[in-house]
Amino acid sequence: MISKDDYVLWKNEPTTQAWFEACQQRVEDAKEQLIGTSAEDVAFGAFLRGMIGAYREMMQFTVEDVNEV
Repeated sequence: MISKDDYVLWKNEPTTQAWFEACQQRVEDAKEQLIGTSAEDVAFGAFLRGMIGAYREMMQFTVEDVNEV
């Protein structure tokens, strides 16, 4: 089990912050790709939407979510 204090410390670590920033950049990149994807490429559009959703969910984890696993 992870304490709330340990989780906050981890979230504030420079490496963790860089990792979350990289995840956010992936979301922004995927959104740009999605904008440029033709309507006929349904599979790739669905892949990008799924990737965006996965990154967003991962970035919203709380200490309670982590402790449920």
